[in-house]
Amino acid sequence: MLLNTEFSQAQIFYSRPVKVKFLGADLDTSTNIIKITYDLRGPKRRYYNLRLLYSNNNGNSFKGPLRSLKGDFGDSIKAGRGKQVNWEFLKDNPYFNGKNIMFRIEAEEVPKIATAGPENALWSLLLPGLGDLKVRNGYHYEWIAASTYILLGAGAFFYFKADRELRDYNSRVPNTRDEHERLFRNARTDRNLSYGLFIAGGAIWLADIVGVYFRGLKNRRKFAPKKEEEKKKTAWLRPLIIPNVNQFTGSSQLSLIWRF
Repeated sequence: MLLNTEFSQAQIFYSRPVKVKFLGADLDTSTNIIKITYDLRGPKRRYYNLRLLYSNNNGNSFKGPLRSLKGDFGDSIKAGRGKQVNWEFLKDNPYFNGKNIMFRIEAEEVPKIATAGPENALWSLLLPGLGDLKVRNGYHYEWIAASTYILLGAGAFFYFKADRELRDYNSRVPNTRDEHERLFRNARTDRNLSYGLFIAGGAIWLADIVGVYFRGLKNRRKFAPKKEEEKKKTAWLRPLIIPNVNQFTGSSQLSLIWRF
């Protein structure tokens, strides 16, 4: 059997937004293994399903996914550099000769399934949006923390601005009466605005905590293992008294029967 150690072409196909960079493919004639190396670029916290296919007719059709593989393939692959897949090609195709070969790697993100419980509301109490990463299927909840802190920060800004304006008002810094009254009105407006911003930021934070708690309860009901309680069957002995009359002698008697 002839094996061509130089691959005429190597191609990588991938689904967005995953990026796969082909690094090389080497043939080990002593073990009949083809070693394929690649980089998988994508978000670190996600898992990807990697499948390897090949073509020996210049890409007109591909065979696979290949099964006799070892290394970085399957449905639990994280992004990283220097990934390697070893293909024992004779197990999948005893007539494989390595001519005009093209490889195709398909990378598909594995959907996230969050199963965490309501106790993760404590994470959102610590940082808005953090508990959502545990109980929801998405990955990006930074906007919750950003919007919360922006509102609270803006509220603090207008609160201290109003406090400074009130100090100037009490110290009678303005020279005219109109300026003095305008300073008081501005201080009152800024103070009310700061309260509104504090309430809005706190409402988002509280809503996130409550939302994570109830979503965690839903996950617990959905994914918690069902406890199948065995039905205990207890046998009871119950006496049954039946009156009986002897038809030959005319005497009566009582029969005691134990029933389970």
